[in-house]
Amino acid sequence: MNNLKQIVGHLADSYIPVAAGNQCFFVNEIPADLSVDHNRELVASVISGLLSTVADHASNTSIYLSARKHGHIIVFNIKESGNTDSYNLAGELKQVFQMAEKVGGCLSVSVPVMQDTTISFSFPNLPVITASLS
Repeated sequence: MNNLKQIVGHLADSYIPVAAGNQCFFVNEIPADLSVDHNRELVASVISGLLSTVADHASNTSIYLSARKHGHIIVFNIKESGNTDSYNLAGELKQVFQMAEKVGGCLSVSVPVMQDTTISFSFPNLPVITASLS
């Protein structure tokens, strides 16, 4: 699985029971053409931690998953507009923050309006360079 949509879909499937128990569901809006070429396992670990935390803390909402590419940077977003305790959510993300840093990425939590939470994980996605022996 090199495709970010597939990776996130596979990971989100693991958290469907928790999300459904909180009256939530995932909506995967990630374009199918975004590949993860660098640190795939670490990126998946960070995303898994994010999905787990959001599934635990969100209630009565849709959890939108999206991503976009800016040069060699991918920005993965989780957005929900339900009843989330953003303070506790942010506190539980401390370990995920550390994992994001190991990838060379950045994690941010934004709560611009009460009951709207967006978590963004940006990470470098450098192309794989293959050396040819002549």
